Amino acid sequence: MWKPNRNWLLFSIVLTIGGAIGTLAIPALSQTLINEGIIGDNLSMVIHYGGYMLILTLAAAACQIVNTFIAVKFSERTAHYLRTQAYDRIQTLSFGNIDRMRPSDLLVRLTNDIQNVKIAIQQGILNLPLVPIMLIITILLIAVRTPALIWLMVVLLIVFSALLGAYLWFVLPVFAVRQEKYDAMSGTLQENMAGVRVVKAFVRQKFENERFSSVAGQVRQSSLRAQSYIAILIPTMLFTVNLALAAIFYTGGIGVLKGTGFSIGEVIASVQYMFLLIMPFMILGTVLPAISAARPSLNRIFELLDTPADVQDSDHPARVDIESVKGQLVFDHVSFGYIGADGKPGPLVLQDISFSAEPGETIGFLGPTGSGKTTLVHLIPRFYDVTSGKITIDGIDVREIPQQTLRGIVGCCLQQPNLFSGTIRDNLLFATENPSEENIVSAATDADADGFIRNIPRQYDDTVARHGANFSGGQRQRLAIARTLAAAPKILIFDDSTSACDVATEARIQDAINQKFGGATKLLVAQRISTVISADRIILLDNGRIIASGRHEDLLRTSPQYKEIYDSQLGKGIVGGEAT
Repeated sequence: MWKPNRNWLLFSIVLTIGGAIGTLAIPALSQTLINEGIIGDNLSMVIHYGGYMLILTLAAAACQIVNTFIAVKFSERTAHYLRTQAYDRIQTLSFGNIDRMRPSDLLVRLTNDIQNVKIAIQQGILNLPLVPIMLIITILLIAVRTPALIWLMVVLLIVFSALLGAYLWFVLPVFAVRQEKYDAMSGTLQENMAGVRVVKAFVRQKFENERFSSVAGQVRQSSLRAQSYIAILIPTMLFTVNLALAAIFYTGGIGVLKGTGFSIGEVIASVQYMFLLIMPFMILGTVLPAISAARPSLNRIFELLDTPADVQDSDHPARVDIESVKGQLVFDHVSFGYIGADGKPGPLVLQDISFSAEPGETIGFLGPTGSGKTTLVHLIPRFYDVTSGKITIDGIDVREIPQQTLRGIVGCCLQQPNLFSGTIRDNLLFATENPSEENIVSAATDADADGFIRNIPRQYDDTVARHGANFSGGQRQRLAIARTLAAAPKILIFDDSTSACDVATEARIQDAINQKFGGATKLLVAQRISTVISADRIILLDNGRIIASGRHEDLLRTSPQYKEIYDSQLGKGIVGGEAT
């Protein structure tokens, strides 16, 4: 990232050196101006050395201005690079990675953490090179111009070094703690904002206010703790400076009065040298906290950048032509367990799952909450990888198919119909490379969405609010189904995708899909038995295992668990979707 611009960094160092020399030359010139010009009553010397001081001041200011532009440029470019790289990394992560990361934590890494790094880089380029340059040149000038006060400057160096070291010793751990508290606060804030309707529905505003106040108070306490160290450091440094100032005037004043080698110019120059000597420590007092705050932030950013995706493409992928895929799906003794926070697989949530689905066949998955239905269908497009066994499409292991190709074959309408801000058209085109009006309208019609879209003033170009908040739950689901159908996949997965629709709407959607996508393999995950009652085969899951499989009529006769679900939802007297 910085390699192509290293010449600018070198130029920045040159500017820093130039600005430092211009600043440090002022005391030496002022010493001569006072002794030879003012005390010597020589106006030409005053003008002469005053002119030099003005030129050096302007040159130092110019160096600082240009250096500021360079620092801002590099810090902003670095922040942009880290931000885009981190966002790109998030896009490459798998569902399992996202499960183990809180969205609020990711937001903090892309915002607050990167801001900390940006400030540290800006401060570092502007000020950090000044420290050794100013210390070395100032000590040399003191040794040459006012050697009698070198002992005082050594004492100041020792005192300021001790103060700064103690400050850093105490403050460094505080920044890491403060960042953790920021994460907790962001998590609480995001959770509350996402569930604000629930909070209002149950009149829990006071409880949530107290909860947020508690975590925000922890952020305040950690921030105050860091600032309290600064509140101690700065006055202590100023107190030491005032003592040193008194020592200079006392020692220098006696020398001037006794005529023992000190001049008024040397005394004034010594005061200036003293302030120049403490300037590097003041700079470090500003820069090092910024670097200290950035260090844990940079670690967190690189932790994200270095996170490998759980699901990765094979080194030797199979070449698959999507158009030639038929859609035969086979689960061969598949077991699966989610990866825990420690990076190790947890308990199996699916065990020894085996079944096949032929092209054009509709398979329904039914079972109690937590039985593994959603997990099972998420293994097909490799949102997660199987722990053991294998899944094949047309005889090819899905792990051998590149993910981009695989997800062109498998269209998945997820349980939560998440829509993006923009227009209806944008959302329907999200999953397809076919932007034609015919394709969009056809997909919306099949999803029973065209009717309500036509009643909206701007129709397909009407606005979609964030998360589709300006549509009802059923409308959001139908738009999500249309988005999936627009891509015309060979295998269609509907994960409880019509749960917010009424039974009549659900039936119309299924009829349209069966007609338009008759050759596609269709997998229906449902809680409602009416959703899967007409499927070619229904697979009943419980505790991650297949406990029954067959057509609706067969399961009514052979599976007590299925009959219990049926009786609890529909009652007796309906067979194959028709009253008897």
